[in-house]
Amino acid sequence: MKTDPNASAFPKDANSLGLTKREYFAIRMAVGLLSAGDKGTNSVAGRAVRYADELIEVLQQRSLPESGGEQT
Repeated sequence: MKTDPNASAFPKDANSLGLTKREYFAIRMAVGLLSAGDKGTNSVAGRAVRYADELIEVLQQRSLPESGGEQT
């Protein structure tokens, strides 16, 4: 299943505004970097966005098995 980086992370309806998946992924990456002790705000922000983009790229390439089950 491919992911749209601009799709709503928490959709309520088709017209829902809010965080995109890319923004949500970047926030979660930044939290991880900061909790690991990284205090360089500029470097954390840039790396978080790059990591989010890398995650989206991997998700774009990944597809579910024919059976519809989860990959491990």
